[in-house]
Amino acid sequence: MKNLLKFILVLCFLTSTAMAQNVLVLPADLYQTKENYYSFDEVSEIVANDIIKDFNKPNSQIKTYDLYNIRAKFAKNEQLKNALAKYKNNSIDYDAFKNIGKDFGCNYILLVNSSVTTNKNSIRRNIWEVLELSTDFDIVYPFRLETSVVLLDSANELAIWSNNYSTKLGTNSNEFSAKNFAQANAEYEKIKLYSQTVVAPSATQNITLRFYPKSIRPIPTKVQENSGGALKFERTIPEKPKLKPREDFFGDTLFGI
Repeated sequence: MKNLLKFILVLCFLTSTAMAQNVLVLPADLYQTKENYYSFDEVSEIVANDIIKDFNKPNSQIKTYDLYNIRAKFAKNEQLKNALAKYKNNSIDYDAFKNIGKDFGCNYILLVNSSVTTNKNSIRRNIWEVLELSTDFDIVYPFRLETSVVLLDSANELAIWSNNYSTKLGTNSNEFSAKNFAQANAEYEKIKLYSQTVVAPSATQNITLRFYPKSIRPIPTKVQENSGGALKFERTIPEKPKLKPREDFFGDTLFGI
């Protein structure tokens, strides 16, 4: 009888630990689909899709929803449109995201935003807009692509994890332009590689560790110099994410539970 009781307790423990955690992934450009001059996906959508693919792998302990189903459910949801617009301006509408989480039956929401910045001002621009303008006016400038990923506990109205990623755009001589579609597509492929090899795996791993601290052992990401420029991370967990000065290091810090 005792052995049977032990077996039942072990089975319950294994069942509870194997239960997947649901996280809703929302790119800031959810409602802007291929609206740029090149008809490319927006960077926030590229990153969000890669994170979703990683979350939904067979061995993953976190599950989420694809962007097609999210768009279908929230196609005319003005509250979400306004909340994402505010997030682009570094403001989080916790009340709105709390309602959105309830609609999908999950308390955790991952927000992804990406834009181009310069060291002259704080104006944030769309990457494909910058590519078009720098091509038309022969602008040579050290543009950087900044990507912010924030995990919300919508039920408790808290930002429980966040990370900022950055990469230099264009060549080492600061040329970021595309005289034809082939050159534009080459820049597009660089962005997809940046998402697949830097942002998505780092975010996926650290969020998994946030929920399941003993599930995996973090593996440092190796950085190699290339024509796209050096990559770096910055770490912060603000209640309302803000840009912080860049530092000369590449790393990622995980906050425990």
